[in-house]
Amino acid sequence: MSCMGHDIPIRGFLETSFIDWKGCLSSVLFTGGCNFRCPFCHNPDLVLHPDTMEEIPLEHIILNLRKYKKWVDRVVITGGEPTIHMDLFHIIGRIRSEGIKVKLDTNGSSPFILKGLINDGLIDYVAMDVKGPVNRYKRWCGVNVNTKTIEESIRLILEGRVDYEFRMTVVPFLHREDDVYEVAEYIRDAKRFTIQEFRPHNTLDRSYENIKPFSPDKVAKIRETVEGIMTGGNKQTVSHQRPAVKKQSATTTTSATFIE
Repeated sequence: MSCMGHDIPIRGFLETSFIDWKGCLSSVLFTGGCNFRCPFCHNPDLVLHPDTMEEIPLEHIILNLRKYKKWVDRVVITGGEPTIHMDLFHIIGRIRSEGIKVKLDTNGSSPFILKGLINDGLIDYVAMDVKGPVNRYKRWCGVNVNTKTIEESIRLILEGRVDYEFRMTVVPFLHREDDVYEVAEYIRDAKRFTIQEFRPHNTLDRSYENIKPFSPDKVAKIRETVEGIMTGGNKQTVSHQRPAVKKQSATTTTSATFIE
């Protein structure tokens, strides 16, 4: 798949990170702009005011990747929301031409783009943020969303053509515990579902900075229950249909479920 022009707005770059690609040292590239308005987002400038941030030339990033390639052979592309930019194909292709592996962080709103990236062999790993149960998505992301696109992205990722994980940030007062368990049931065939703790700092909706995160014990309880759902020990009843997933070939292996 190709696109016209190469003006994707790169608004941030970390030369090295130990936390953005689990178990690996990676560089991180931030794109500007997002089609969601999640009130708990901790990158509000990238979402609301990307044009006020300095744009970083792609060639500057390529030079840095070459400089550190002996130690860093992976790049995480995050945002904002990278898939709102058609030029994503160009930038990933340019990075991969340097022999660098690519992980994509996405909200799952552009399954057509995601499918194209997978079909073209441009990404090695995808992490999709699931905001909450699909049937109440506006509550989580602050805008009207075509939930069919979210469901399609989940189905596409669950096919397992690239390595993946699903993630959910759990916010007190915004999410109930049952919301988390409903998501876990919906994607229970996934090999990784990461429960992320809410950080009340630099949030898109400033009032969320006054929300006290769940206690460590509470988070541990939620993770334990989610693990039970994902491993089949505690199936929950949900009110909507789970995604139909294409069967993999007999040679495909499935990793154990990890709840982090």
